[in-house]
Amino acid sequence: MQDGVGDRPIYKLGRRTPLEAANTPNMDNLARNAVNGLMDPLAPGIRVGTDVGHLALFGYNPLRTYWGRGPIEAAGINIKLEPQDIALRCNFATVDEQMRVKDRRAGRIREGTRRLARELNGLRIADDIEVIFKEATEHRAVLVLRGEKLSPEITDTDPGPEH
Repeated sequence: MQDGVGDRPIYKLGRRTPLEAANTPNMDNLARNAVNGLMDPLAPGIRVGTDVGHLALFGYNPLRTYWGRGPIEAAGINIKLEPQDIALRCNFATVDEQMRVKDRRAGRIREGTRRLARELNGLRIADDIEVIFKEATEHRAVLVLRGEKLSPEITDTDPGPEH
Protein backbone atom coordinates (compact mmCIF):
# COMPACT_ATOMS: atom_id res chain seq x y z
CA MET A 1 0.00 0.00 0.00
CA GLN A 2 1.47 3.33 -1.01
CA ASP A 3 0.30 6.60 0.45
CA GLY A 4 1.09 10.07 -0.82
CA VAL A 5 2.70 9.19 -4.14
CA GLY A 6 0.14 10.97 -6.29
CA ASP A 7 1.26 14.22 -7.81
CA ARG A 8 0.81 16.53 -10.78
CA PRO A 9 2.94 16.72 -13.94
CA ILE A 10 5.82 19.19 -13.75
CA TYR A 11 7.00 21.10 -16.81
CA LYS A 12 10.71 20.78 -15.90
CA LEU A 13 10.29 17.00 -15.74
CA GLY A 14 8.95 16.78 -19.27
CA ARG A 15 5.37 17.04 -18.02
CA ARG A 16 5.85 13.91 -15.97
CA THR A 17 5.03 13.55 -12.30
CA PRO A 18 7.94 13.18 -9.86
CA LEU A 19 7.02 9.50 -9.54
CA GLU A 20 7.09 9.02 -13.31
CA ALA A 21 10.50 10.72 -13.50
CA ALA A 22 12.02 8.86 -10.54
CA ASN A 23 14.21 5.77 -10.73
CA THR A 24 12.03 3.22 -8.91
CA PRO A 25 13.44 -0.30 -9.37
CA ASN A 26 11.97 -1.65 -6.12
CA MET A 27 8.51 -0.26 -6.81
CA ASP A 28 8.74 -1.51 -10.41
CA ASN A 29 9.52 -5.00 -9.11
CA LEU A 30 6.58 -4.88 -6.72
CA ALA A 31 4.28 -3.71 -9.49
CA ARG A 32 5.37 -6.58 -11.75
CA ASN A 33 4.85 -9.22 -9.05
CA ALA A 34 1.87 -7.94 -7.07
CA VAL A 35 -1.77 -7.08 -7.43
CA ASN A 36 -2.22 -3.45 -8.47
CA GLY A 37 -5.15 -1.10 -8.37
CA LEU A 38 -6.57 2.17 -7.16
CA MET A 39 -8.81 2.77 -4.19
CA ASP A 40 -11.30 5.56 -3.64
CA PRO A 41 -11.72 5.57 0.18
CA LEU A 42 -14.72 7.94 0.08
CA ALA A 43 -15.81 8.34 -3.53
CA PRO A 44 -14.17 8.67 -6.95
CA GLY A 45 -12.39 11.99 -7.37
CA ILE A 46 -12.40 12.94 -3.68
CA ARG A 47 -8.89 13.28 -2.25
CA VAL A 48 -8.49 12.16 1.33
CA GLY A 49 -5.75 12.59 3.89
CA THR A 50 -3.73 9.77 5.38
CA ASP A 51 -6.00 9.52 8.41
CA VAL A 52 -9.22 9.11 6.42
CA GLY A 53 -7.54 6.72 4.00
CA HIS A 54 -6.30 4.51 6.81
CA LEU A 55 -9.68 4.46 8.56
CA ALA A 56 -11.25 3.25 5.32
CA LEU A 57 -8.54 0.60 4.89
CA PHE A 58 -9.22 -0.66 8.40
CA GLY A 59 -12.92 -1.07 7.58
CA TYR A 60 -14.36 2.06 9.18
CA ASN A 61 -16.65 4.46 7.37
CA PRO A 62 -14.81 7.81 7.75
CA LEU A 63 -18.08 9.68 7.20
CA ARG A 64 -19.48 8.14 10.40
CA THR A 65 -16.34 7.43 12.41
CA TYR A 66 -13.53 9.95 12.55
CA TRP A 67 -11.06 10.28 15.38
CA GLY A 68 -8.53 12.57 13.78
CA ARG A 69 -4.84 11.85 13.35
CA GLY A 70 -3.96 12.00 17.05
CA PRO A 71 -5.16 8.55 18.12
CA ILE A 72 -3.60 6.95 15.03
CA GLU A 73 -0.24 8.63 15.68
CA ALA A 74 -0.47 7.77 19.41
CA ALA A 75 -1.01 4.09 18.58
CA GLY A 76 2.01 4.25 16.27
CA ILE A 77 4.30 5.26 19.15
CA ASN A 78 2.68 2.97 21.74
CA ILE A 79 0.82 5.54 23.80
CA LYS A 80 -2.07 3.73 25.48
CA LEU A 81 -5.13 5.96 25.37
CA GLU A 82 -7.93 5.97 27.91
CA PRO A 83 -11.57 6.65 26.92
CA GLN A 84 -11.56 10.25 28.18
CA ASP A 85 -8.24 11.18 26.52
CA ILE A 86 -7.86 13.81 23.82
CA ALA A 87 -4.99 12.86 21.48
CA LEU A 88 -3.54 15.37 19.03
CA ARG A 89 -0.92 14.89 16.35
CA CYS A 90 1.53 17.78 16.55
CA ASN A 91 4.42 19.18 14.56
CA PHE A 92 7.58 20.71 15.87
CA ALA A 93 7.87 24.07 14.11
CA THR A 94 10.44 26.80 13.62
CA VAL A 95 9.42 30.30 14.71
CA ASP A 96 10.95 33.75 14.32
CA GLU A 97 11.65 36.29 17.08
CA GLN A 98 7.98 37.33 17.14
CA MET A 99 6.93 33.66 17.53
CA ARG A 100 5.47 33.55 14.01
CA VAL A 101 5.69 30.15 12.39
CA LYS A 102 8.41 30.15 9.74
CA ASP A 103 8.49 26.41 9.03
CA ARG A 104 5.61 24.27 10.23
CA ARG A 105 7.76 21.15 10.05
CA ALA A 106 11.01 22.50 11.57
CA GLY A 107 12.98 21.63 8.45
CA ARG A 108 11.74 18.05 8.77
CA ILE A 109 14.01 17.74 11.78
CA ARG A 110 15.26 14.21 12.51
CA GLU A 111 17.24 14.68 15.72
CA GLY A 112 16.80 16.53 18.98
CA THR A 113 13.05 16.11 19.31
CA ARG A 114 13.27 13.76 22.30
CA ARG A 115 14.81 16.53 24.41
CA LEU A 116 12.16 19.01 23.27
CA ALA A 117 9.39 16.51 24.03
CA ARG A 118 10.76 15.86 27.53
CA GLU A 119 10.53 19.59 28.25
CA LEU A 120 6.83 19.60 27.31
CA ASN A 121 5.85 16.26 28.83
CA GLY A 122 4.15 16.72 32.19
CA LEU A 123 3.54 20.45 31.62
CA ARG A 124 1.01 21.80 34.14
CA ILE A 125 -1.96 23.46 32.43
CA ALA A 126 -4.61 22.70 35.09
CA ASP A 127 -4.75 20.71 38.32
CA ASP A 128 -7.05 18.07 36.85
CA ILE A 129 -5.40 17.63 33.42
CA GLU A 130 -2.38 15.45 32.78
CA VAL A 131 -0.23 16.41 29.79
CA ILE A 132 1.55 13.62 27.94
CA PHE A 133 3.83 14.79 25.13
CA LYS A 134 6.02 12.39 23.17
CA GLU A 135 8.08 12.70 20.01
CA ALA A 136 7.16 10.55 17.02
CA THR A 137 9.04 10.43 13.71
CA GLU A 138 10.90 13.40 12.27
CA HIS A 139 8.99 16.64 13.00
CA ARG A 140 5.92 14.87 14.42
CA ALA A 141 4.79 14.44 18.00
CA VAL A 142 1.72 13.45 20.01
CA LEU A 143 0.01 15.48 22.71
CA VAL A 144 -2.43 13.66 24.98
CA LEU A 145 -4.61 15.59 27.39
CA ARG A 146 -5.94 13.31 30.11
CA GLY A 147 -8.73 14.45 32.39
CA GLU A 148 -12.32 13.68 33.32
CA LYS A 149 -14.12 16.72 31.90
CA LEU A 150 -12.38 17.29 28.58
CA SER A 151 -14.40 17.79 25.42
CA PRO A 152 -13.49 16.31 22.03
CA GLU A 153 -15.12 19.36 20.40
CA ILE A 154 -11.88 21.12 19.47
CA THR A 155 -10.42 22.70 16.36
CA ASP A 156 -6.87 22.81 15.06
CA THR A 157 -4.59 25.77 14.62
CA ASP A 158 -2.54 24.50 11.70
CA PRO A 159 -1.22 27.62 9.99
CA GLY A 160 -1.65 25.92 6.63
CA PRO A 161 0.77 25.27 3.83
CA GLU A 162 3.73 27.50 3.23
CA HIS A 163 3.50 29.83 0.26
